[in-house]
Amino acid sequence: MNLNIQQCKPTASSLGVVTVIFNSELFIEEFIDCCVAQKFDSFKLLMIDNNSSDGSVLSIQRYKDSRIELVVNDRNVGYAEACNQAIQSFQDVGVSDILFINNDTIFDDMLFFDLMHARQEYDVDAITPRITYASDPNRNWFAGGRFNYWRGFQGEHIGEGQLHNPGDNLPRLIPVASGCCVLFSIDVFKEVGYFDPIFFVYSEDTDFFIRMHKGGKKLLYHPGIVLKHKISLSTGGSQSDFSIRYHHRNQIYLIRKHLSSLAILLQIILISCKILFRLILGMDTWRQCRLRINAMIEGLNV
Repeated sequence: MNLNIQQCKPTASSLGVVTVIFNSELFIEEFIDCCVAQKFDSFKLLMIDNNSSDGSVLSIQRYKDSRIELVVNDRNVGYAEACNQAIQSFQDVGVSDILFINNDTIFDDMLFFDLMHARQEYDVDAITPRITYASDPNRNWFAGGRFNYWRGFQGEHIGEGQLHNPGDNLPRLIPVASGCCVLFSIDVFKEVGYFDPIFFVYSEDTDFFIRMHKGGKKLLYHPGIVLKHKISLSTGGSQSDFSIRYHHRNQIYLIRKHLSSLAILLQIILISCKILFRLILGMDTWRQCRLRINAMIEGLNV
């Protein structure tokens, strides 16, 4: 594996920013522009490319900012493992905070400062902002999170698809967040560990938040800090073969890790019924139905 990263030497109060690249050419420059425009400039942006086949790497190499570091993997190691590479790299140089952020996002020039300041102000271990649709910034994609047993023990986005309520402005603790944008204290990874690479992509964040919660760590949702998300552009959307496979595979693997045998059985029955209903209602084709079932079987055999 080729890790062509230069050693960076941030101060003890600096920020490590991590984004994982996979065929992100269409939106990566807008993301980098948002990063380099930040008012808080004591950060290193570590961009890990998972063997993109488009022009993502060339787009990144056009930037000559010393705060940007590029890692090019010679194969797609998955999102979780790429994040682990970044954690190890930043632990070695002693940053105080690590921000994991998707590169199909847009944000203002105060995002990095606001997240770091709020995490310290509220004395929490991790913090996540309110996330809106990039195509409709007044409509929330994520306005807090909770676990929903009836959705397969997944992290559920509160307020998804709803117009934002201006009265909802109080930061609050939540059990789970979207991995789209989360700032962690570096100490969290020393105590909770790294992301589980078996997930490859999807649900690795949910698994990590479950482990954080079990370890007594605090996750804060701050509605006053906002990020715009272009929603699954790099994976082809929620109905792509890639997304269907890893969603169901990892859903089964997640419940196997954290639920009892009886609860696992009930979840498998529940998820199977939902797959059948999707087929009956015409939401899926036979091919998509088979893909979901095969992905569940894969999750049982991981």
